[in-house]
Amino acid sequence: MYLAHGTLIPSAQAESTQLLAALQARLPATLAARFDVETVLACAERFAAWLNDASDEADWLAIDAASRAALGAFCRRDALSAKLTRELGETPFSLRRIAYDRPQFESWRPLGLVVHITPANAALLPFFALLESLLVGNVNWLRPSGSDDGRTAPLLAAFLRHDPSGTLADYLAVLPLPSRDLSALFQPADAISAWGGATALAAIRLQAPAGCRWIDWGHRISFAYLVAGAADAAQLEALADEVCRLDQQACSSPQCVLVDSDQPEVLRHIGEQLAQALARRAPHWPALVPNEQEAAEITTQVAFARLDQSFGDVAGQVWQDQGWRVVWAHSPALAASPLFRTVQLRPVPRAQLVAVLQPWRTQLQTCGLVAAAHELGELSQLLLAAGVSRVVPPAAMHDGYHGEPHDGVYALARLAKRASVTLPAHTLAGLATLDLPPPAPAELANQPIMGKIDFQRNGVNAQAQLFFRSGGSSGEPKLAGFSYRDYHRQMRAAADGLFAAGLDPQHDRVINLLYGGELYGGLLSFFTILDKLSAAHFPMGGPATEDCGDIARLIVQQKINTLVGMPGTIHRLFVQHEAMLREYGGVKKILLGGEHLNDAQRDFLASFGIPLIRSAIYGSVDAGPLGHACAAGADGVFHLMADTQWLEIVDPEHDRPVAPDGVGRLLFTSRAREGQTVARYELGDLGRWLPGDCPCGQAAPRFQLCGRHGQLMRVGTVYLNPTRMAEQIGAPVQFLIDYAANGCDRIQAQVEGDVEHARSRMLLHPMLEQVIECGLLELNVVASQASQFMRHPRSGKTPLVLDRRRAADAASAPEGETA
Repeated sequence: MYLAHGTLIPSAQAESTQLLAALQARLPATLAARFDVETVLACAERFAAWLNDASDEADWLAIDAASRAALGAFCRRDALSAKLTRELGETPFSLRRIAYDRPQFESWRPLGLVVHITPANAALLPFFALLESLLVGNVNWLRPSGSDDGRTAPLLAAFLRHDPSGTLADYLAVLPLPSRDLSALFQPADAISAWGGATALAAIRLQAPAGCRWIDWGHRISFAYLVAGAADAAQLEALADEVCRLDQQACSSPQCVLVDSDQPEVLRHIGEQLAQALARRAPHWPALVPNEQEAAEITTQVAFARLDQSFGDVAGQVWQDQGWRVVWAHSPALAASPLFRTVQLRPVPRAQLVAVLQPWRTQLQTCGLVAAAHELGELSQLLLAAGVSRVVPPAAMHDGYHGEPHDGVYALARLAKRASVTLPAHTLAGLATLDLPPPAPAELANQPIMGKIDFQRNGVNAQAQLFFRSGGSSGEPKLAGFSYRDYHRQMRAAADGLFAAGLDPQHDRVINLLYGGELYGGLLSFFTILDKLSAAHFPMGGPATEDCGDIARLIVQQKINTLVGMPGTIHRLFVQHEAMLREYGGVKKILLGGEHLNDAQRDFLASFGIPLIRSAIYGSVDAGPLGHACAAGADGVFHLMADTQWLEIVDPEHDRPVAPDGVGRLLFTSRAREGQTVARYELGDLGRWLPGDCPCGQAAPRFQLCGRHGQLMRVGTVYLNPTRMAEQIGAPVQFLIDYAANGCDRIQAQVEGDVEHARSRMLLHPMLEQVIECGLLELNVVASQASQFMRHPRSGKTPLVLDRRRAADAASAPEGETA
């Protein structure tokens, strides 16, 4: 059975020459197309679910329940993702700087076209091999063994049916060509991955074109190593099971038992115990019948062993019964077995182990080790030094774990290449990667918009390991959950964003003035971000008292040039210690998070000769970092962190996309989030897309924040927009809302500046003066330093509005929003 372009073709109807020509004609376009590993992961996930849920429908694949379970386990998204990460690293296909201060970028890339030649002794191996190679983006042509019987092509066709995009069909083909046509199959190949014995591999390699990568998976030999006093009946029975399970046909099957002793009586005792174990366990495993030649080899080896024992003066013995044999020859050696439940028994004291194994070093695979617990570490190290690739308990010789190396190597690294790009010095200086934004997440439009209540109601899942406060009262905090993988991937994106915003990890000395503790993540997150940047970092945290003197003195003493913190914290620091910081003059960068920096505060900070004052990162506790500033953008303009987030902007009143230049609600979907679902999450912010390319060179789209949606508050029967009112006042202000003595609503506006000017600007609202005169509202405007404004006890933020009419802590709501 052939498979080409997703279509199954019976061998009788296939024109192999035409199929090869058609596949080769499509090859350049397939290699040039953008490959997204998410397409493979999503397809494999759907295929695994189908195997699990539609067993009757899958019967035509002619695979048994155990094979179906093995396929489902291999195709699980978490297993494939873990394999990618373990073997190639986190985000392996990202073209990333090798260091933030270097102009060289590296990433893993596919080899191109890989031709696979698979063996006859592993039914599912062809499927596994092609899926591994597909994970790194290779085009894969399979020439199955003669015993495949048309099994693999339908299996791969079933897999491809779970790819709604249809793009993967061009990456998989099955071509059961005769051996005489292998040269034509190999001619366009960039790599050949072949399984088999030494003779077969040598013959295949002779036909490989020049420069083609050769990926061989040859036969290996495995054995057990026993410390005599540690081998009990249970372990010997486990070893007998591994001998019988696959009749020693697998590379991981034990062919020989080596004993850490040269005493004949010890070897005889172990031989007798092993024979008894085989007698008990062999009937539980269906036996593979050897052919005539294989049976003759077994008979010959047993006969020669008996002959040596009869005429020589060397100890030895043969134990055998229904279909199994233990052949003891008392000479230190690793001896190959004729298989089919034939076990060689040899004495190899540990002092001789490396020397005895040395001739087999390139073919060693697995050792089933039986030793006392205190010797396991020492003997494992000795076996690895001798060339063994795997050391396991005897019961696990055929088992493995997700991400385990095969024959001492990671398969994906052999199926990929490491590529690099070097840019001229100072070109695209703020870019951490040269990646293009990924496509939109699948099936997003069918999901409802998620609000704050929806987010908190859905809650964290079992993969969440790290928790931050998302809101709620102090007694009943609502939590946002992240896996550590989520957290570190998002902090890496934020580090890239801070780099783009102007932080120079090589030269800047950074003081972190964000608050931490009580489940607030500001200080902790930026600690991780600066760690990933390898920047000089002073994690001071937000000031615990009103006086910032210790912070100012540390800035001067340590020649700190970059401040990270909330605008209120930093403004208070410069107000309190203006003379000291003006004299120092060494602060050159202020990177802000949290609340808005008004024009008066910005002008005051700029008067210290600070050239870079910028809101560097836009994000939220719930959704994580979302956007970052760049050197070319105005304040309030951000690039989407496209590798971890997706953004939609929808109409303020209707759930449809805004016009290209329109302002709408921001909806974020987290691409990298295992601990909690964040899909089409509405933070409450308004924004608009900025068209065109950014001069900084970032390919990620840009958006501009345009205020808050639903920001009107009802006070004294009228609706007020506090943000707009603050802009009209033009000075630092905080609105405290509560009830007056007569029960009506009261606004107390604390203003740093001219009180009468502030009051007059507030009364520009067309209804405000009228409701005051009617006794529905009381307005007090008082003078206050911004440093005396109320701050949130955990985050240190200075909320614009504190509404004390509500039982809930209004200051916690902004904390769960923008940061």
